[in-house]
Parts: sequence; structure tokens; C-alpha cells
Amino acid sequence: MHLERLANITSVGHLTDEKNVMSMRDAANRVAKQGEQGNQIDLTPMLDVVFIMLIFFIVTSSFIKEPGVELFKPQASTTEACPNGTILIAVDESGKLHYNKDEISLDKVAFELAKAKEEAPLANVVVQVSLESPAWVAEDLVDKIRPILTAPPCVSTDEEA
Repeated sequence: MHLERLANITSVGHLTDEKNVMSMRDAANRVAKQGEQGNQIDLTPMLDVVFIMLIFFIVTSSFIKEPGVELFKPQASTTEACPNGTILIAVDESGKLHYNKDEISLDKVAFELAKAKEEAPLANVVVQVSLESPAWVAEDLVDKIRPILTAPPCVSTDEEA
């Protein structure tokens, strides 16, 4: 019986049995196809989660509108962080006011600040004053915006070296 089985093997490596005709190459291809199907990972759910998180962070973040002018701020030996300080108004060396990268007049400051407070009601105002700016401009600025403020304005300084 064993000799009959050996006689059925052809020269190319096929086992010619009446019930099962299969080459080793066909068996290897079938095993490889089964392995490929089992090893694939579906990344669609992960990408869905990543995009949902991205949208969440974009919607919940608040963007700081920079004043748009370079200042040399005075140094302070005692500093405290201003909570929720995201509305920045700058006073440059010549006494000009800057908000959102635009130069604005003292009369328009209250209007712009009211609009900014509507967008972010919990935001505090941070006044950035240059070292050489006139003191009366910062004083007039604070007097002009005081009725709109919910908390005292913060003054931005550099840490003492």
C-alpha cells in the first residue's frame, strides 16, 4: 500500500490521489491568503476618534489675539499670573494703543473690548506697557475700560533678571 502511494507521486511533486489533488504550491498560497486576511487591521475607527478629538479641541480652545507690537516691558520682582488673561492691549513707546495687530484709538478701545468680552466673558484684560511709553496713556486706557471690566486689569511685565 505504501508503495502504491509512492507510485502516485509524479515528478513535479503532485500527489495524485483520487480524492485529493493538491500541490504544495497551492497549499502555501492558501495558507498565505488566510494569513493576510487575519493580519489586516481596520484603521477607520481610530481615524474617526482622532478627527472627533481634533474637532473637540478646535471648538473648545480660545485663541489669544496678539497686540502686534514688540514691547520692552518693565521688570518686576514680584509677579503673579493673570487668570484667564486672554485680551491683550498694548501701549507702545509713542503712546499708541494696539489690539489684534491693529493700531486703535482710545475712543475705540471700549468698543473693541466689549466685543472681545462678548466672545470670552470670563477673559481678563492684560495691559502690556512699554518701558518708555507715557504713563498718562496707560492711566487713560485703564480709566476708559474700567466700566467694562469684571476684574482689575493685569499689567504684563518681564521677570527680574
